[in-house]
Amino acid sequence: MARDDEMEAILSEDPPEGPHMVASLEVKVYKRRWWILFLFAGMGFMQCAVWNTWGPITASVKLAYPNWDDAEIALLSMWGTITMITGIVPMTVLLQAKGIRVALLLTAFFMSLGTTVRCFTIEEQAFTVLAHIGAVLNGFSGIIIGAAPSLISSRWFPHNERTTATGIGCTFNQLGNAGGFFLGPLMVHIPGNHSNYSRNGTYDLTPDEINMLRKSIRDYMWISFGLCAALFIGVITYFPEKPRKPPSLTSFIHEQPSSFTEDIKRLLSNKNVWLLVIPYSITLGINVAWSSVLDINLAPFGITQDEASWMGVYVTMGGVFMAILASRISDILFGYMKLTIISLMVVATAGYTWFLLLMNECLPFSKVQLFISVIIGASFNYACSPLFFELAVELAFPVPEGVVGAFLTICWNVVAAVFLFVMQTPLAKKTVLWMDYLLAIQGLVVVMMMILVKEEYRRTLVDKAPAEEQEAVVAAVVAPPSPSPPRDQSHQPLVL
Repeated sequence: MARDDEMEAILSEDPPEGPHMVASLEVKVYKRRWWILFLFAGMGFMQCAVWNTWGPITASVKLAYPNWDDAEIALLSMWGTITMITGIVPMTVLLQAKGIRVALLLTAFFMSLGTTVRCFTIEEQAFTVLAHIGAVLNGFSGIIIGAAPSLISSRWFPHNERTTATGIGCTFNQLGNAGGFFLGPLMVHIPGNHSNYSRNGTYDLTPDEINMLRKSIRDYMWISFGLCAALFIGVITYFPEKPRKPPSLTSFIHEQPSSFTEDIKRLLSNKNVWLLVIPYSITLGINVAWSSVLDINLAPFGITQDEASWMGVYVTMGGVFMAILASRISDILFGYMKLTIISLMVVATAGYTWFLLLMNECLPFSKVQLFISVIIGASFNYACSPLFFELAVELAFPVPEGVVGAFLTICWNVVAAVFLFVMQTPLAKKTVLWMDYLLAIQGLVVVMMMILVKEEYRRTLVDKAPAEEQEAVVAAVVAPPSPSPPRDQSHQPLVL
């Protein structure tokens, strides 16, 4: 639909009484926006790195603490999804009521406290309990980080940089996975040499070696705490609630008070948002949960802990690169987010199908092909995340970005929790191939569901409206849903 037709459709809607006075609004873009984004991205990186502490060092932790098994590792990862689901409503209410500064101060405090408690002891029983407490606290810290990327980009960045900023905010959280895969095996590795390797395929460590391994784990815990504490100090030092002047008209609109209940009603009644949220939740939930147990999935096929960790690093780096590239292209060539998501998911599905055929021995197995297939599948999959985020905000406008982000976060965490819960079942413990089938199937399902989404850019259309038409456009788009019968079908949808 042509832009003039879209504007005419908007202006044809009946504006509410008391139109917003926006004609005299002055907008400004501040250089400090990059510091804000850097600090938020750093918190996202560390939150995910702490969440991904145990998967990359599974073999070492099992030797250091003999009572730990795959189910224990999966449960530590699962706390992140459980806390997301249980804490999303109160944390979102806090975000709406007290603002982003207070919410991020609490987030940084949870991260620091959650990493501190893991440093207290190396005795197995006490350390196990404290590791779970730390996982719970870190899980609560992930709520705002998962919900706020679009809020940060909208609050500080102009409309032609928003998708890029959201991409950086989202992908640095995912980059934390690489931090866990890289730093974990670097700090914690199995001591001794091949003479320790017993005939039944396990390491026979002496008490001194076990103690040394536990101390290296504790050193890793201290490093994590130091980085989280530094970020906490950074938020305390300088992280303002908002710039003095907004970077865009819609940023100013979302600074105004709104009813959380009405925002939720408006969001949940938007069928187009649901059509987007379901495929987003499926693909991100499954992929994030799978990445946390990558070692477990690959171990039966002769992939060592170090090899799986490096695979995790390559996957995450590839995903970050592709996500920022796709986000920047979407800012430059605006209006093609749906097509971009579908294209990325088609490539991701092809990569995961290749991976499945290798793991199922339908193709000659080689580690090189395994690495390439996983990197392609996961990288292109992760690249979709910021685009899903931004398109959801566009579809849901004028619902605030924080509310939309919280909704997306709780939905994909439900899927991730189901995935990790399945790992606790006896049937899932017998084989890991079910994960590989699921990765390939979910990609195909997401592509098919995305075709049904109606691409709309409600928020950006307001920002791009001519000055003389802005008040009428704002009044029409921001108007609360009418309880009256549906409007005449001659009113065209707001699409680009």
